[in-house]
Amino acid sequence: MVEIKVLERDKDQFASDNKTSTLKLLIKGETHQFLNVLRRIIQEEVKTLAIEDVYVIENSSALWDEFIAHRLGLIVLNTPEKLSYGDEVKLTLEKEGKGYVYASDIKSENKDVYPVYPETPIAYLGEGQRIKLSLVAKFGNGREHAKWIPAHVYYYRLADVKIKGKLTNDDKKTLEELGVKVEKNKIKLPKEKENDRTLIDAIESALKDKVEVIPKDGFVFVVESFGQYSAEKVVLLGLEELKIKLKNLLNSLI
Repeated sequence: MVEIKVLERDKDQFASDNKTSTLKLLIKGETHQFLNVLRRIIQEEVKTLAIEDVYVIENSSALWDEFIAHRLGLIVLNTPEKLSYGDEVKLTLEKEGKGYVYASDIKSENKDVYPVYPETPIAYLGEGQRIKLSLVAKFGNGREHAKWIPAHVYYYRLADVKIKGKLTNDDKKTLEELGVKVEKNKIKLPKEKENDRTLIDAIESALKDKVEVIPKDGFVFVVESFGQYSAEKVVLLGLEELKIKLKNLLNSLI
């Protein structure tokens, strides 16, 4: 039986909305093969909005048209649920005079489609310079281009650390600096770090052959949303995409 527990939910202080940006799940009773499939489905198949077409009406800035178009494509846009694949959203960008052009200067015909990180710089205009663009945001996925990837997703197996050699005073001091205690010749991790593989890897690296990392049942599955959706929504959309693929495979075999 699969057990899932939420370890952490974080929000991005730089985002303009209140979506969950990071989600950590403790998953037991599942295989790493399935988690890898879900990871790849999220990064390659979940559809998001991004600026695809850029029509340059005027650009007297120091940056050439293609450079600005590339930067605009990487602007993270909120992707509302009521839009469907195939829908397009028109936006405009117009600014004049000395100063930076930010993502917040982009105006959208759909109030629910907006730059998630409004302070993202796009260009710098000198005195008398002007930029005027017409933009079209379209749906796509990570298989087509990285700008449509909704999240960074990774997972790692839970593990214990066992002492297998004699620790010197320097070794114990190193562990103390890492915030780790040694009690009765056993390494005791801080409660809040028990599922932190980074700390375990640091201990293994610092003490080398004096410790042994023993894999445990269970994984920590981490979703770091880029902002188009909340981290929870990214997982749900990934599962939906996986269900569609499995259904198509089943239909092809019948």
